[in-house]
Amino acid sequence: MPVLTRLAISGLRNIAEANLEPEAGFNLFFGNNGSGKTSLLEALYLLGMGRSFRSHLQKPLISHEMPAATVFGETLDGITIGIQRPQRGLQSIKIAGKPAEGIAELSRTLPVQLINSDTFQLMEGSPSDRRHFLDWGVFHVEHQYLEYWRRAKKALEQRNLLLRAEASANEIEPWSHELALNAGHMDEYRRSYIDQLAVQFAETVSTLELPASLAVSFNYSRGWDSHTDLFVQLQESLSKDRKYGHTTAGPHKADLQFKVGGLDAAEVLSRGQLKLLICALKVVQSQHLINQRGIRCLFLLDDLPAELDVSNREMVCKLLGSLKTQVFMTSIELEALAPVAIRQAEANSMKTKMFHVKHGIICSI
Repeated sequence: MPVLTRLAISGLRNIAEANLEPEAGFNLFFGNNGSGKTSLLEALYLLGMGRSFRSHLQKPLISHEMPAATVFGETLDGITIGIQRPQRGLQSIKIAGKPAEGIAELSRTLPVQLINSDTFQLMEGSPSDRRHFLDWGVFHVEHQYLEYWRRAKKALEQRNLLLRAEASANEIEPWSHELALNAGHMDEYRRSYIDQLAVQFAETVSTLELPASLAVSFNYSRGWDSHTDLFVQLQESLSKDRKYGHTTAGPHKADLQFKVGGLDAAEVLSRGQLKLLICALKVVQSQHLINQRGIRCLFLLDDLPAELDVSNREMVCKLLGSLKTQVFMTSIELEALAPVAIRQAEANSMKTKMFHVKHGIICSI
């Protein structure tokens, strides 16, 4: 069970040094803007994903004049995870004292769910944002999926290279076949996952006593014509693909749209309603992982009270409490979050621990 019992951070943004013993339930962090609350969540995200959610650049993550940013965690099961990102050189990742095989191993060791201002992109952003949500879920539930995804990615890259090099149709055809073969498996896994998720999501939303106007439906499109084999479509679109210099159909074009009354949810719902439903989606995705694999996620919520009134904060904390999972939440004001979080934690027999963050210094309250 990926519950962190110890967290150590050094040299990460304005956090020079921090050593925490988080609670297995709700962990609440309070402090002014710029105090280091988001940096704390960034460290946790780095520990589970091997990258930052704020920047792909290495140097901004590392504190000024520090040789490296380091994050270390130990789970309830005694598994240790360590990540070091130096000013120069490559990032190192160790799990149980040994070099990790890759980001996939890290993600499976410590699954992380993030809810922050960027998560609005799930409904407002590009198809790639929604594919990331979809692939994250399938990857954790269906372990064979990663191999199909990797093969399809390689075939797509090779096909695009050949298209730009104006290679012959005979040279391109094997990669079209390889892409189509693995895309078919990906589509089966994606479609099955969405069908299951949609049922669970509808059940979860119904328990929140929300207005009927918030009934959300899923619309999955696989990225190529629904009545045509992908290999056939790739052969037929070869001239067009040559013109554009890239493959115009395939699993990399898949999308998952969220509809309310037939319209895009982002066009119909308020920011508060969107945030509440995105939280519900992430919770349902995590509950599905628990049901299928018995694995719980680490939840990171940055400034939960933003866009949410008291009743909606209560709903989110109720959902999180039902998961019985470890949660890290931030807020500027103690009063805006602590009462509802503590109430829902107690309702689910969970404990709460509070921390104050100021100038990168984190102290338990």
